[in-house]
Formats: sequence, C-alpha cells, structure tokens
Amino acid sequence: MEQEKLNILNEQHETIGVAARSDIHAQGLWHETFHFWLLKKEHDIMYLYFQLRSPAKKDFPSLFDITAAGHLLANEQPFDGVREVEEELCLTIPFEDLAFAGVIQDEIQLPNFTDREFCHVYLYVHPKEQMNIQLQKEEVAGLYKAKLMDAQQLFTRKCENMQLEGFEVNEAGERREKSKLVCIQDFVPHEPTYYQHLFQAIDQLLSQ
Repeated sequence: MEQEKLNILNEQHETIGVAARSDIHAQGLWHETFHFWLLKKEHDIMYLYFQLRSPAKKDFPSLFDITAAGHLLANEQPFDGVREVEEELCLTIPFEDLAFAGVIQDEIQLPNFTDREFCHVYLYVHPKEQMNIQLQKEEVAGLYKAKLMDAQQLFTRKCENMQLEGFEVNEAGERREKSKLVCIQDFVPHEPTYYQHLFQAIDQLLSQ
C-alpha cells in the first residue's frame, strides 16, 4: 500500500515540503492534524469525551486520547478532517457546526518517536439526549466521559486522578459499560500548554 503523504511545515506553520507519514514521525517533522473534542451536558453537568485507543494501535495503544483525531494529508484542508469523526465514532456532524478552538502546537518526544503537530482543534457540544455512537474497532476500543471540571483539574495538575464513565467494545463486538479511576499517565502525553489552550477555548465557547 502506498504511504500516506503529509505536508512538512516549519515552526512558523509554513509548508516547506511533503513526506511519507513514516518519515515525518521518524525525523520529527512538523505536520498537521485534525482534533475533534465532543462535549455534552447532562443534568446541568458538562462532560468531555475521550476515546480509548485500540490495543492494536502502533502509537500509544490502550491510552485515552482526543475524542476523534487524525492526520491531514498533503492535499487536504482542516474541513476534510471531519471524516475522522464519522470513521471513528460513526457520528455525522456538518463541519460548519463545529466551533474552531485554534491551531495548537503540540510536541510529544519519546526515546524512539517524535511527534510534532500543528493541531487544528474543533469543539462540538452535542445537543441531543441520545448519541448513536458506533466505534471503529481497529482504531478505538472505547469511549468515556469525564466531568469537564474534573478534566480541567487533572490536566492542570491540580488533582491526581478522575473518574471516567463509558463503554468498551471487545473483539466479538460486545459493548460493556465501564467505570474507571484514571491518572495522567493513562492518557497520551500531550503538552500541558495544549490543554491550557483547549480549556480556554472550551470556557470561551460555553460562556457565549
């Protein structure tokens, strides 16, 4: 299969070339991604949703992460990223219904892996009581929600753990409701500044 091609960017967010996805990560090159964060209000409490990455994922298996996300290919614009929401969660949401939270630089450095992203971040407050979510099991093992206030406390290091409620789908496709007490190490290690920008944008959206 031909490798996905991504734009290479400099630190000023200017496109300077194109490379295969594997080379982008191997060389720690800046590239663009689409991030979708789902929020929902229940009984006057706002919740933020996290996906549980599949244990089969090459990068960060079985860790909690952004509700839905993916790379933007070299010929794509941010609005093309909404496909990730449909693929991973089976939710069809028009791009114009998303709230733009900005482009956030995020850098994750591990001994054998450097991920440098310009993240096009979007927010969506689901208006309906029911959500018909079906997970793409190759990518996503579960979907969990946390109280927004708890998530803000955890990612600003003001508390050590928080409660998640949600479900997981096993290999047989069976859905199991679950509750978990999690800490910061259970999540993909995005930079603290990423979450600072995210929560500022959420607060601004909810205050409108």
